[in-house]
Amino acid sequence: MNGFLRRARALLCVAGLVLPAAATAAPISVTDMLDRSVTLPAPAKRVVLAEGRHILTLALLDRQPLSLVAAWGNDLRRFSPETYAALGSAFPEVDAIPDVGGLGNGSFSMEAVIKARPDLVLFTLYGPPPEGIRKLDEAGIPYVFVDFFRDPLTKTVPSLRLLGRVLDREAQAEEFISFYESHMAGVAGRLKTVSRRPDVLFHLNPDGKDCCYSSGPGNMTDFIAAAGGRNIGADVIPGSIGKLGLEYVLSRNPDFYLAGGGSSVTLTGVQIGPGVSADQAGATLRSVLEAPGIRGLKAVQEGRAGGVWLFFFDNPLFVVGIEGIAKMLHPAAFRDLDPDRTLAELNERFLPFPLRGTFWTGTGGQP
Repeated sequence: MNGFLRRARALLCVAGLVLPAAATAAPISVTDMLDRSVTLPAPAKRVVLAEGRHILTLALLDRQPLSLVAAWGNDLRRFSPETYAALGSAFPEVDAIPDVGGLGNGSFSMEAVIKARPDLVLFTLYGPPPEGIRKLDEAGIPYVFVDFFRDPLTKTVPSLRLLGRVLDREAQAEEFISFYESHMAGVAGRLKTVSRRPDVLFHLNPDGKDCCYSSGPGNMTDFIAAAGGRNIGADVIPGSIGKLGLEYVLSRNPDFYLAGGGSSVTLTGVQIGPGVSADQAGATLRSVLEAPGIRGLKAVQEGRAGGVWLFFFDNPLFVVGIEGIAKMLHPAAFRDLDPDRTLAELNERFLPFPLRGTFWTGTGGQP
């Protein structure tokens, strides 16, 4: 009888009357970082990255991250061509991925997103939800919001777990979360021995001329806090990013100057990131420090200045950026911490395309 039933089931499958097991799998329900309940009928296979730089996030969960990408925003190619080139060296098909425009410059196209036929669109909380998002609802295309920017120290782990669920990469997500939590706990443990947290001027994309765009609540303010410092911009900037007057900066007389660089937003700032030598990063930092007003800061005059790669931030790679900043701010407490070794482990264990170059620099060299 059992043999008869097996043969009967086989005939029904051939006839298309019995669905494969994968097609009858339970739907996937998640709550995203805007507390929205989202249900997918199955794990996502075709994802649109509203911001292309989050290929770095997908790469932590899948050794073939481009196989999941149906289309993406053009921010990575525009603002970090060196990272795009590193990606392309491992995955030559990178140029064939459809471009849906950029959220930051108003060129993002919901029509292009829909044309890509995704089964999921991934947004972040880098900015407000894009205009026209209801078109995705009307087209029946699910989308989720993750957060590595607005409240990164709280939302990174749940964001990774959400991605693990919707992509069927839960084991990979948990493996990275374990790495992340271990390294974050290591920094926090060392900071217990630190008696004072220095005031930090975070200078976003310095161009050697003007002072000073910086960070308000969230993002770099949180990362600097996790590294044992206090961002003076957070006291006066109400939003994520704003401008500090030089008079305010001088009045606060910060203990440390930290430049965020490596973005093509300015070609005269700190050159840092993939493919950049330590000498080049150091030379461009020193050039930035000659800007009017900046060179008069006591921290700069006494050699308490550094630069860090901006693209560590707004994705889970910020864990290694925090180690680099912590070593700059507290060299004694972190004398035996090696951020380069942490990055090497990330390259070996998680990233299918290695990040090689210079990612932090100081007036005395790398931390």
